[in-house]
Amino acid sequence: MTAAAPTSPTRPRLFGRARSIEAAGLLAAILVAAALLVWGTHMGRGGQGGADPAWPAGSGSLVVWRSGDGVLTARVTDASGAVTDTSLGAGNDVRLVAGGARPVVLVAGADGGHRLLRYVPARHAWSTLATSLHPGDLTSAALAAGLAYVPVGAGEGATVAAVRPDGAVAARYPLPVLEPDPNALLAQPGQAAGAGTRAAGRGRVAALLAVHGDVLAVTATPFAAAITDLRTGARVSLGSYTRIVASTVGGDGFVYLLAGSADPAFTLRFLRIDPRTMRSLAAWDTGVAASSQTAWALPTRFGAIVYSPGTPHSIDAYSGTNVWLLDGGGARTNSAVSSNAGVRMGPGAGDSVLLYGTPAGGAVSRLDTDDGVLSRASARLAAPPGSTVLLAAD
Repeated sequence: MTAAAPTSPTRPRLFGRARSIEAAGLLAAILVAAALLVWGTHMGRGGQGGADPAWPAGSGSLVVWRSGDGVLTARVTDASGAVTDTSLGAGNDVRLVAGGARPVVLVAGADGGHRLLRYVPARHAWSTLATSLHPGDLTSAALAAGLAYVPVGAGEGATVAAVRPDGAVAARYPLPVLEPDPNALLAQPGQAAGAGTRAAGRGRVAALLAVHGDVLAVTATPFAAAITDLRTGARVSLGSYTRIVASTVGGDGFVYLLAGSADPAFTLRFLRIDPRTMRSLAAWDTGVAASSQTAWALPTRFGAIVYSPGTPHSIDAYSGTNVWLLDGGGARTNSAVSSNAGVRMGPGAGDSVLLYGTPAGGAVSRLDTDDGVLSRASARLAAPPGSTVLLAAD
């Protein structure tokens, strides 16, 4: 891989020891309610080579929970059924970067102290690939060709660092400068037609996606967004979409984004991107108004699934919950699932995904993407009473 021109480091303590961050306690566990989704038949199945599964079959399972005092515990169950519990220290959030027998997770602190960790089966322990004390760094990560890619810095010094397993930086790729989109400018408060433009900027990394051996950086500013191939520099502008709500590489090899805009009248839309030609192929309107609620995206055999848990109105009642299945034929939705099954989504065995997180507490549910049946996941994915599951995969 040929690296872009090196840039100077912006965080002198990057890849140093992370600080322990105390996290706030969470709501008590609530029993999971079952629901039924009627999906109908799958849509078109055409496409190019599929992406690697988020959690390969036969790799066992992983569940990470947070106790009431903010301490994270990871439980790894290997293919033979052996269980290993390991404390990951204090943390605010956990995201799965790569699955399998040697999973990689991104642990975020409340005010920094982000850590990229890989599980080492031979030692039954987690090793640190990269750390950062700055809250703006390590907000996303991707693995490709044996390297971990993480965002570093902001503004003119914003880059993506390619990190070797020993923690050394192999290369740095500057983030692209995004020119303001005229339509996005007009959506800003106080920005009238003909009133000029806002400054171009490198923006922030909304996601890093590994596809076909390359890494794509999804970046956005308040006035523009784009997907850039870090190796080749090829880029596709996302026009007036400036808020990337969720993204994934689908099982058909195409990139799927759930995107919004600064315009309050703008509804969320799905974009389908060809990562080989770097062209936007389709856009589908969801009819759903944008909100600050996080959505989750994962590959399926034929495309992708996106879960938006909606907005909480009480400890166990959420509204506006949506589950979408996507492929080359479009997007299909059914809102029958209740968010008290969880507000996060992770990869499940076979054609299923896992739902968990507040207000589900320590429980994990399984949603079958073929028939829409929602059921309780196996006991090995459950967490102790009084804790909340932040990550689950099998």
